[in-house]
Amino acid sequence: MNILFLENKLRVDKLGILYLSAVLKSAGHTVNMIEDSVTPAEEYLSENNVDFVMYSVMSGEHPWYFERNRELKKKFDFVSVFGGPHFTLFADDVLEDLAIDHVVVGPAESVINQIVSGELTDKVIRGSIPADVNTILPPDRDMLYQYDEFGKANMKRFIAGRDCPMACSYCFNHSLRKVFKDQKKRFFQRTTPRRMVDEIKEVRDKYGLKTVYFNDDDWVEDHDWVREFCRIYKEEVDLPFCGSVKAKNVTEEIVKIMADASCHFMNVAIESANRQTQILIRRGWQNNDQIAEAVRLFESHGIMVRTQNIIGLPADDPLADALETYEFNINLSPTDSWAAILQPFYGTDIWKVCRDKGYIDETVDCKKFYEGTPLDIPNKKELENLHKWWYFAVKYKIPVEFLKIILQQDLSEEVKKQIQDYRWELTAKEIYGLDTEEETEATMDNADYQVTDMDGDLLNDPDAPWGSSGDGGNLKFPFPPRNNDACMSTDDTE
Repeated sequence: MNILFLENKLRVDKLGILYLSAVLKSAGHTVNMIEDSVTPAEEYLSENNVDFVMYSVMSGEHPWYFERNRELKKKFDFVSVFGGPHFTLFADDVLEDLAIDHVVVGPAESVINQIVSGELTDKVIRGSIPADVNTILPPDRDMLYQYDEFGKANMKRFIAGRDCPMACSYCFNHSLRKVFKDQKKRFFQRTTPRRMVDEIKEVRDKYGLKTVYFNDDDWVEDHDWVREFCRIYKEEVDLPFCGSVKAKNVTEEIVKIMADASCHFMNVAIESANRQTQILIRRGWQNNDQIAEAVRLFESHGIMVRTQNIIGLPADDPLADALETYEFNINLSPTDSWAAILQPFYGTDIWKVCRDKGYIDETVDCKKFYEGTPLDIPNKKELENLHKWWYFAVKYKIPVEFLKIILQQDLSEEVKKQIQDYRWELTAKEIYGLDTEEETEATMDNADYQVTDMDGDLLNDPDAPWGSSGDGGNLKFPFPPRNNDACMSTDDTE
């Protein structure tokens, strides 16, 4: 069979697709992947006899994939197969969509060949948790690395552990556990250190590699695994590596081992600094002291830290909650910081909280989820502006009272894009060490965006006393047009 994975725009390595491609190719099928934004699907399908078109879908982007599939099915004869995180909660929503032939809930490796062979014919098909992740074929990276922005990238992504041991209220993970509660298998599993190092070495030797990025939700969850991996990795690879951790699992011993094995930076999840909000989103298993200590340990051993936060949470005062978290980040002084704006997907526990508080209902348009907050909450504009300014505000330690004035300003769509583009460019340089196009800088007083107070007086004075060095001089906010695709391909979509 000739199988096509269709993506709208490849921003990151979708490892799930690569694992499925390996399974399909092992059964003798021909598999390819294209970006619709680069090679229109009509063009590819006209030139190739495709039997199956497959889509990996996340919530928020699903309307585009549904509509695109309908368009293509009107013109071409193929079987459509949908999978991805979205369908853990919303598989039943597509039952009436006649253009969708199959939907897979959960891991698809165990069922994908049966779907292609015609053995499984149901519209909704449940996958299964693997008995042992070490028996799964390595991802088919050839399919992705045919694209230079991935194949020639200095940083490439890996995954050492499948699934997450936590059950945060804003995540689909707790629902996934319910779907597979009848399967007597360990939900969270890790690839052996030996196999992980061998996979990294193969990628390094075959494609080139300078930095390893682990997609794991908590890279240090198993300390014995970390010890063994770092020992082998240091001896056989010794390249900078990055990942994400839960602060409660960070110890000085583990940090020393990671640093000795060339750990470059780690993401440390804060989400909210308010204790009641931490409990609300089911992250009460760690506290601010643990977070601060984890950041201190990493930085004391030369490992950079990026803090991860969520604003727009359904606290009693969402803006106050966000600003409390902001001040906590300032005090930590991380190398990099970003904030997501809450997307309470229908059916998650956090969605139920938002519904009960009157912040959301079933009619919310998911197409707009990534443009701002979907919640009808107080200080909505300020929260959406904080989402855009977060990185720079933390970086330059802007005092809260001044920040509140900035957050009251109206931002054009062009300015929002410029802020985001430049934020990605700085991250690419500072954290990932990637090559970017030459910068054009402008001081704040001749930038496209001017910050004024309520009387219209200019506030973004380049000599303002809140400059990053505290000496009041030469603070620059450059906002030239930029192409950030290369940076986006190597980082999380935020």
